[in-house]
Amino acid sequence: MIVTIHLIIAIITGLLVLYSDEQALMWILGKKEMMDSRRVHFLHTAVSIGLALLLITGGLLYHASAAAYLSVTPFITKMVVIFALILNTYAIERLSAVALTRSFASLSHKERIPLFISGAVSFGGWATAIICGLLIAG
Repeated sequence: MIVTIHLIIAIITGLLVLYSDEQALMWILGKKEMMDSRRVHFLHTAVSIGLALLLITGGLLYHASAAAYLSVTPFITKMVVIFALILNTYAIERLSAVALTRSFASLSHKERIPLFISGAVSFGGWATAIICGLLIAG
């Protein structure tokens, strides 16, 4: 039952992340001059809640067989990646404020770098967490 709940939360959170990334891409491409603050706040909060629920359900799964998980490399990798995703939520909170007040085109190269790093951490982290989760379950 917990596995099913964990997967459902992962799918919903993943879809929210994809939608968030699509919105950011529209801003980067100039299709949106600035991001809507209510939408950004909602998506950031929803993804953060999803990540928290994944931690809770994942913790329950871990608790059921802790010793077995600690000897599985994909599990350890997934935990490191999830820690990076949690840290990245704080970066996204701070960095998203730029998209509320300025267009992407108005940003200097130096101002764009943290945005791209955060995006790469997000994309790479979620992709790695999914792959590791599939390897653990497989």
